[in-house]
Formats: sequence, C-alpha cells, structure tokens
Amino acid sequence: MEQERLNIYTQEVLKFRKALNLTSISKASVFNERFIQPSVALADWMPDEGRLLDIGSGMGVPGIPLLIAKPQLYGVLVERRKKRAEFLRHLGRKLNLNMDVYDADINDLSHLGIDVCVARAVTNIEGLLLMCSRHVNAGAMAVFPVPREQAVVDVEGWHIEAVHDVDAVESQQIQCYRWEGVST
Repeated sequence: MEQERLNIYTQEVLKFRKALNLTSISKASVFNERFIQPSVALADWMPDEGRLLDIGSGMGVPGIPLLIAKPQLYGVLVERRKKRAEFLRHLGRKLNLNMDVYDADINDLSHLGIDVCVARAVTNIEGLLLMCSRHVNAGAMAVFPVPREQAVVDVEGWHIEAVHDVDAVESQQIQCYRWEGVST
C-alpha cells in the first residue's frame, strides 16, 4: 500500500512537472532516487504520530513521502506559491492524506502546534530552526537532510540530539534537533 501511494505521488509530480515547474526530472526511477528515498529516510528518526511541519513544500518533498510512510502523522505543509500549494492540496485529496496546506510565508503564520519540523533546500539550518521556533510544541524535533560536511549549528532553544549517516544517500546526513526553548 505504501509503495503504491508513493508511485501515485511520483506519477502526479511527473504529470504536472512542466506546467508547475516542479522538477526537471522526467524519469520515475531518478525521481525516486533523488527525492523519495531521501525523504523516507527521515522517517527513521521521527515520531510515529503528531503534527509534521514541512516548510517550503514545493512539490511535496519531504512532507508527502513522510505522510505516506507515517500515516499517523498530521501534515502541515507551507508553500507560499499558490499554484504549488493548490497542487499539494490535490495530492492530499488524491492520496487521502491527513494534512493542511497553507499558501503563505511561514513567518506570517501564527503558532501551528508542531511536533516535528522538516524541510529540504529552503535555506540554511540556522534559518530553518528559527522559522520552526515560533511554531513548535514543547519537546518538538527538527529533522533535516544536510550535506555530510554540514556542521551542527547552535540556535537558541534548539539542541542537537543526533547526527545520522544515510545509507540510501551517500552524500547526506540527517541532523536531529530537539526544542528545549519556551513554546508559545
């Protein structure tokens, strides 16, 4: 069932890739290797349930594959480009995912009550952690795929919990941070 839903997701992205400028990749196998596998790899270091925030969701990575891999998570996908946000809503309906999509800048939204934050290629880790800070619950996590040479960062309220190498993606590691600051 999970693989079938990931295949449908891939087909939808490839179907709309040119119209919405989602990706230059046109082969499912390459899309799977570049986007699906690294996204699903994050699941190993995330809770099974709670509220997942995907900042700058774009075509839905890593959020959509994670919501498929962990169906007890509730997704909060934030994408400020309206056409892409509408595409994410379409995916949510087609894949029957528990999620909301906001077509807004993350900095303009009020507290979202998030338990785990993810993002891919939005900005640097410091910037991502700052974006997450105003939206997280006590004890929330931030789980980010980063290049192996990426140093751990120090951002007020966030503490590094673990750094993991990813077997599926040779040049990548996962940095896991825990929110120990005051939640709003």
